[in-house]
Amino acid sequence: MAKRKVLVVDDEAIFRRGLRHLIGISDTGWEVVGEAKDGLQALEEIERLKPELVITDIRMPKLDGIGLQEQIRERYPEIRCFVLSGYNDFRYAQSSLRYGARDYLLKPIDKEELYRVLNQVERELLLKERQQRELRPARRMPADLAEERERLLDGLVRGELPHARRGQLREAGIEFEHGVYCLVAELDKDSIEPLRYERQEAELFSLYIRQFLEESLAGRSAGFVFRHGESAVALLDAAVSDESRAEVAELARQIAARIRRDANLTITIGIGSGVHGVEEASKSYSEARIALLYRLTSGGNRVLLYEDPPRQEAGAGKTPLTNRSYLEQALLEGQEGDLGERVREGIEQLCGSGAGPAVIHEQICRMLLEAYGLAADHGLQDEWPEGRDIGGTLQQALALSSRAELSEYCAGLLRSLQALIKKDDRNGIPHAVDRVVRHIEKHYAEPITLGSMAEMVYLNASYLSSLFKNRLGRSFVEILTEVRVREASKRLLHTDDKIASIAYEAGFSNIRHFNRVFKAETGRTPKEFRESLRPDRTGV
Repeated sequence: MAKRKVLVVDDEAIFRRGLRHLIGISDTGWEVVGEAKDGLQALEEIERLKPELVITDIRMPKLDGIGLQEQIRERYPEIRCFVLSGYNDFRYAQSSLRYGARDYLLKPIDKEELYRVLNQVERELLLKERQQRELRPARRMPADLAEERERLLDGLVRGELPHARRGQLREAGIEFEHGVYCLVAELDKDSIEPLRYERQEAELFSLYIRQFLEESLAGRSAGFVFRHGESAVALLDAAVSDESRAEVAELARQIAARIRRDANLTITIGIGSGVHGVEEASKSYSEARIALLYRLTSGGNRVLLYEDPPRQEAGAGKTPLTNRSYLEQALLEGQEGDLGERVREGIEQLCGSGAGPAVIHEQICRMLLEAYGLAADHGLQDEWPEGRDIGGTLQQALALSSRAELSEYCAGLLRSLQALIKKDDRNGIPHAVDRVVRHIEKHYAEPITLGSMAEMVYLNASYLSSLFKNRLGRSFVEILTEVRVREASKRLLHTDDKIASIAYEAGFSNIRHFNRVFKAETGRTPKEFRESLRPDRTGV
């Protein structure tokens, strides 16, 4: 059987020879039929040799790998490409996805990784050829089948594909004979070193997981694999039955075990229940995502099936991070690392408490809303970027199913707020309670109520009242009374004004109330206070 043709494009001759050698000694169905040192020469060789696959470097003279892929996509849409990339070229490699690149290979090339990708491309070509044979001669396969299929599958799981477009699914070869099971696989971010993740970035890992799914499903289960955000998604064609459900779960466990063994990283897979038609695929997808949420409570490296949530332990789902005073203390007193550790410990405690994902997310939302309240206390709600769209911030938190990612996300939000609060403290921008106290100090003689002060600092009155208790250990009324009695005392000692006049100027509306409050505060009536400290004078 004739081998499939591959063209190698790289400006380094030693690298071209190395790839030719590795492919030549492999038992794959490929052979190198030509080489090129830049994109312009590659286009000439493509026209002459008609390869089925082009392996190209990114950085080359005359026409680089991005430009070459753009030309290939326009002129030879049937040719597959994958790119060679150093860590520092990842941003360039990202552009390759937009031009249809099927994979990245990071330099230096790993032999097994190269063979894996070659086998994957060969399976895709075999699948396309089989589908073309099965289609009626008059029906033409779309020029960019892979891209169209990804778009249709993505719309399918989001429930955005109307029944009227079923014909498009058939044209793209998306049909299910039995039922549909959805698998959603995500990287357990805490299973890899941060530096490794930062170097390769999330998109590479999701692409890698997708390829594992494709390889594991090839020849074993009919279905389709694609990426949705940072997740790899599989829609499997299988009968809706307990037996099929068990087989799908076992297949998922084998996939997870292989990734753990071969790639030294772990994934978690959520599986939705089986549905009877393609129009219900979004239901199975939603269930798979719900199942994946239980990674919060069970930890990663698992296969999680959608089912009734486990019983929640009594009293589960509490964290001190939802307490405004505790959170404020952590923000004001802790260093950046301390704050991150507190958040991590709080979320670990919450996730390990036996609470379900819904309760955990409720507590996380409460914590972030308390943080937003603290931003408002300090007048920073418009300066805290995450606070300006608190709804979007909460939605992002609710989409996370990994403890590590949730901890990192929440800690980042709180650290940014902490930096703003500390910056404003250094610049002398006061807390909401301090602003109210300063206003009282200056305007004590005017009508002042808790409600009017709450409006002044853009807070709810009952919440402002609780802030006074938490921050000063005294109520708003106690502070207001203390200031007014203090000012009245000064006038009693240093002026000969009448007591009724002093009461009014200190903010009291009538003399009887003033006498009662003054005595409660000082132990003496205003007249007794004046006479005891100024025996030479009296006031009426």
